[in-house]
Amino acid sequence: MKRQAALRAVMAGATAVAAAAVAGEPAIATDGTVTYQCKIFNDTFTYVAEIKASGPPSPAGVGDTARIEADFSPLPAVAPLDIERWSTSVKLLASGSQTGSYDMTGGQHKGPVRKGQKLPIGEVSADVPLSAGGTVKFKPGKLVITATSFGLSVDINCAPKKTAVIYSLKVRGQSAPVTLLADPVTVAPGTPITLKGSGWKKGPVEVHLCDAQGKDCTGERLTDVTASIDDAGDLLGSATVAAGTADGGYKLKVVRDRTAKYVAIQVKSAEVPVDPCAGKEPDQCTTQDVNVTVTGGPLTLAKEQGEVVLTPVTLDGTNKTATGALRAVTIADARGASTGWTLIGTLTDFTGQAGASIAAGNLTWTPRCAAQAGSTPVVAGSPGALGEGGALLCSTADSTAGPIGGTYEAGADLSLNVPAATAAGEYDAILTLTLS
Repeated sequence: MKRQAALRAVMAGATAVAAAAVAGEPAIATDGTVTYQCKIFNDTFTYVAEIKASGPPSPAGVGDTARIEADFSPLPAVAPLDIERWSTSVKLLASGSQTGSYDMTGGQHKGPVRKGQKLPIGEVSADVPLSAGGTVKFKPGKLVITATSFGLSVDINCAPKKTAVIYSLKVRGQSAPVTLLADPVTVAPGTPITLKGSGWKKGPVEVHLCDAQGKDCTGERLTDVTASIDDAGDLLGSATVAAGTADGGYKLKVVRDRTAKYVAIQVKSAEVPVDPCAGKEPDQCTTQDVNVTVTGGPLTLAKEQGEVVLTPVTLDGTNKTATGALRAVTIADARGASTGWTLIGTLTDFTGQAGASIAAGNLTWTPRCAAQAGSTPVVAGSPGALGEGGALLCSTADSTAGPIGGTYEAGADLSLNVPAATAAGEYDAILTLTLS
């Protein structure tokens, strides 16, 4: 969920000086050629795709979402029937600092395209969450065209015989840490445990139960084990402690390739309830069960209405500082879960008239966060530059000791460095807060 606030700064001076816009260094886009082996019905043919790719400028930041677009040349004139409408999907393969497979899709095209004519494919795109610092490279993979002819749906399946890098993007920031959570952390034998995590590399997963020191690990003390990692690196699975497992402390171990993470659990056999009416006459003692259902709610974000207006400055040939404060923000976590949340802020460049601008990185903030009574703890982000790469305003950590939640107030003091060579006028920027 996102909340946006307009930021406004006013500069006055006798002489207007054009400010240079701050641009990111270009990413590497390559007009690639990929050879596909395609099949329609029982006929096969070769498709040499000329591809023009585009995406965001480098460097992007960990936590950003990059939209990668690719424009494919038309398919050869191979259709044995007239085509009324069609759509295209392509697998986008990431390698380098980040690996994964993402679905590139395009809009629905309408014909007709007559038998024996080339079939336009056009542009497809995918939104890729960036999770690791370094350089990530993108290649096109399998291509599928779903066409409708005379009311029937027909797939044209194309597998790459030889692919090529069509886009490279530098990503700054630290790679997302590998996390592992278990819920619940105290279980009786025969009780399933839900496993969740993030920052993993997609691939096969092993789950073991170890002693309290993380040794003597085996999968034989677990049953009904399922675990998988999706393209975004999120782990989801479950495992059940086998019947007959002795009470005590243990560690669940999840292994993916050379990465292993542990989470502590406690095995405690269910206690046999004591009958409070034992030994008493039925007409002298009775019991009643008392039950309550607690339903989780949403994770929400709300802000005080209005713009953020920074103090005006008057140019005198030296750098100036405009100050202000973020409008108050309220976070309500009613999920009743053990997963934490983060509130990230991003900022566009300040823009004025006739192309004048002040770089987003000139704005710094000092976050403030407070938990209301009864809420679990919250941590404020570090003071520093905001900018397009984003910065942490507040967060709560994942918990292995129980659920987290409550109501939190957040804000920040703002300070904008206005260079001496800045055009006079009114400037605006958009500050976006994203809760996840």
